[in-house]
Amino acid sequence: MKLRKKISFLSFFLLPITLNYFSPVLIVQGSFEKTLTSMHIIFGLMILLAVFFGGAWCSYICPFGALQDLLPNTSSKGKLPNLKLLTGGVFLVLIVAPIVMSGFQRIILPYHMQNTKISISSVHDVIRYYIVTISIILITIAAGKRTWCRCICPMYIFNYIGIKIGRFFKLPTLKIVSESDKCTQCRKCTEHCLMGLDVANMVKNNKWNTNECIKCGECLNQCKCDALKIKWTK
Repeated sequence: MKLRKKISFLSFFLLPITLNYFSPVLIVQGSFEKTLTSMHIIFGLMILLAVFFGGAWCSYICPFGALQDLLPNTSSKGKLPNLKLLTGGVFLVLIVAPIVMSGFQRIILPYHMQNTKISISSVHDVIRYYIVTISIILITIAAGKRTWCRCICPMYIFNYIGIKIGRFFKLPTLKIVSESDKCTQCRKCTEHCLMGLDVANMVKNNKWNTNECIKCGECLNQCKCDALKIKWTK
């Protein structure tokens, strides 16, 4: 998946420009200020993409995921609790509740960037940028590969909603499908999964975790027995 890596790394290197567009803090602030922001549109787009592409946003577009992929491939430090639905649920309430109560009274695109089109244009912005990136780096080093994505990220809730919508309406979605009879259980797919999923076990039981899979394709790259394929299916 060379294309995926090129796109995701480009997304990370553009983060000094795009940081505000992915900010969970600013979208909440915008909702409380009754302001429709570019972040509302972007996270709405994330839901739409998840309907048809599942969690591919996280492996192709998210700059924070790309940042973690740039780090050394450290092993996960034991079984960590998955808090994404909790953090995402709180995040969603903070976004939606003010909108339901008061609606939008103005539109500012882009939000907090009226005088500049880039996110980092002051010393304060530089400090904020390094706080965000260094925090994710430290979490990854301390707890293992893509720990932020696997256990904490509040933005996962938008993927989850999109995936559930696609499943409810039985829409065609990009999925990785398996043929267990071809699998030799070499477990290379599991070893290279960015999300730490037990891919070999999912193949064996013909039960794929579509909620957590981010369609990175690392398992497909490692599978030499053609037991895994990616295709559009309901």
